[in-house]
Amino acid sequence: MIERLKQALAAGERIAVLMGGSSPEREVSLKSGAAVLAALERRGWNPIAIDPADGRALPGALLENRIAAAVLALHGAGGEDGTIQGLLEILGIPYTGSFVGASALCMNKILSKRLFRDAGLPTPPWEELLLDGNDPHASPPETTLELPCFVKPMSTGSSVGISRAGNREELREGLILAARAGGDGLTRVLVEQEIIGTEVTLGVLNDRPLPLIEIRPGTAFYDYHAKYTAGQTRYLIPPERLSAGAMARATEVGVAAGRVAGCRGLYRVDLIIDRHDTPWLLEINTLPGMTATSLAPKAAAAIGLSFEDLAEQILSGAGLESCHAGC
Repeated sequence: MIERLKQALAAGERIAVLMGGSSPEREVSLKSGAAVLAALERRGWNPIAIDPADGRALPGALLENRIAAAVLALHGAGGEDGTIQGLLEILGIPYTGSFVGASALCMNKILSKRLFRDAGLPTPPWEELLLDGNDPHASPPETTLELPCFVKPMSTGSSVGISRAGNREELREGLILAARAGGDGLTRVLVEQEIIGTEVTLGVLNDRPLPLIEIRPGTAFYDYHAKYTAGQTRYLIPPERLSAGAMARATEVGVAAGRVAGCRGLYRVDLIIDRHDTPWLLEINTLPGMTATSLAPKAAAAIGLSFEDLAEQILSGAGLESCHAGC
């Protein structure tokens, strides 16, 4: 793919970095996109930044700039959920990250939980609750899970709208928060049993697992602030609290989750490993962050890949679902 893109650039075509968008994760996406754009510039790819929310018609912007391939640095709705991937498929523009179906599946926390369960992969006990976002006086439904638990909107990332509930009042507040993050109308919310253990994340790059990272936040909950504020969380490569066997099992389960979901390119699998060394799948992020505090670049650096190397390897996986990366 790289050689084909070099030929396209020689013919006057461009590489686009899609960044920004209109989701609540816009600011993170802009930081990810700026970092990737700069890395590709340093390698001579002459990329162009395109923001789907800047007021221009996106198909026109892509076609007018003669885009040979799109690097996706979008996060959240409109970026990770398969919609932008579908547009690029229609336009015939190869793109990075997972294809339409895997993107939509992994963005939907409830559907991905069902997938993990049906595939026999371990995931914490969970249930789906339906809230009426149009009725502010409606009583949130009760969960049958034991507290504490986590309350998550069905389709957001970067910990947007996620909360930990240690009592019934926190559960009620968490359900309202998740419903607001999920949008208006009837909103499906995921309630997930808390698992006590060590949180880790596994990056996978072009089917190759990267080193596991142990996530050790300074607070009880690895929230948005802990993720994107420098110094708030420690990231340990290799993990300090885990045995070699536990790390091997977590890697095996994480890779299996990505394969059963149909992921490709660079993606990240989040897990909790309990005191019995059982890895529990939390979710798959099909377009991981590429900011200064993001985890995938840290894992890549641990095996000697610079940020520029990582950006080019992501670019090398660009393709279309109809012909895959080898087209």
